Amino acid sequence: MPAPTVAAGKRPQAPRPGGTPPAAPAIPFPIAARRKVSLGFTSASAAVAASANANVGPIEIPPTGFLRYIDLYVVGTAAGNSANVAFNADAPFNSIAYLTLTNAAGDTIIVPVDGYALYLFNKYGCLDQDAPCDPRSQKGYSATTGSGGTGGSFAFKLRVPLEIDPETAFGAVPSMASNKSLQLGLQIASSATIYSTAPTAAPSVQVTGYQAFWAQPKSDNGRGTPQATVPDGNNSIMMWRLDTPAVTPGDKTIKINNVGNVLRLIIFDYRTSAGARSESDVPGTHYIRLNNDEMYYLSDGKWKDDMSAAYKYDAANESAKGLDNGIRVFHYWMTSDGGAKASAPRSQYLPTLDTTLLQYRGVSFGATISTLKIYTCEIKPTSSAALYQHT
Repeated sequence: MPAPTVAAGKRPQAPRPGGTPPAAPAIPFPIAARRKVSLGFTSASAAVAASANANVGPIEIPPTGFLRYIDLYVVGTAAGNSANVAFNADAPFNSIAYLTLTNAAGDTIIVPVDGYALYLFNKYGCLDQDAPCDPRSQKGYSATTGSGGTGGSFAFKLRVPLEIDPETAFGAVPSMASNKSLQLGLQIASSATIYSTAPTAAPSVQVTGYQAFWAQPKSDNGRGTPQATVPDGNNSIMMWRLDTPAVTPGDKTIKINNVGNVLRLIIFDYRTSAGARSESDVPGTHYIRLNNDEMYYLSDGKWKDDMSAAYKYDAANESAKGLDNGIRVFHYWMTSDGGAKASAPRSQYLPTLDTTLLQYRGVSFGATISTLKIYTCEIKPTSSAALYQHT
């Protein structure tokens, strides 16, 4: 009797005991689950003080499902103004003086940062959207200058990031138990921080938070087909950390201390002793070294060109869809296939150990440099398989 034929590319399967067919594969989580958005909170209006921060948090994030991100809508309302209002360089985003996010396990997902840092995370992190993703170019953005009655008013949206990959739900944070809620710390900055010339009467600020999440699906679809009830790599998290080494003018090599996880992105923020960002303090040549191996040599011009191309920011500095003075973004690990994308391949993310020696050398820092803020976007995966599911 001739052997049974098998279609090309198919492997014959041995019959299961009793002749039962093989079990159907589970429906993947991003298909079984549904994306939802809910109102998380609306803060009371906080009056902007002359020189002190105003507490808005801590805010307990209501449980929903697998939390993807929190969108903060910040509205500052001024009235009766007659001063010729002007904003400081980091405003209006720095009207958030303090923000931090911790999960129920005690992990600090976002270390304490101000709103300008969160603006940088949004603009260069590609959090749920491909570049360009400049908060200044969003429809609701405004910052009213001049001597009009509403001078000093402002409005913007910033995203508090959680999910790493919106296509697969990798990194979405479980938030379903009321006794295991995430905590959002939040403070509003002083008038002196926001304005170089303040409005006649201090504005009030209100913050509204919207939660985007995946609703947890049932274990089957009602027809007997199983469904994945958690994302692949569940409990993997994305974290943002900060290091602020003191820097002096000249040729300097700086150790990047925030290692031990998988690095996705590094943002360098160059500051004078007065806290101002300055292009003149950015070195003309940059090196990135890993365990004394030179990985990247970048002239400053090439680095800016690469940033502009990756993020599609080709307008003038400090304007919508333009680069920012005194900011350099080491994006190369998350743009391995070209432009900056929310669901980009993760094959070139940099795994590090606590013993990894990661260094940045600048040749040479400018005459007024004082501090370098180094923000690292890191992933703490549950496994390598979870990390590299999308390569």
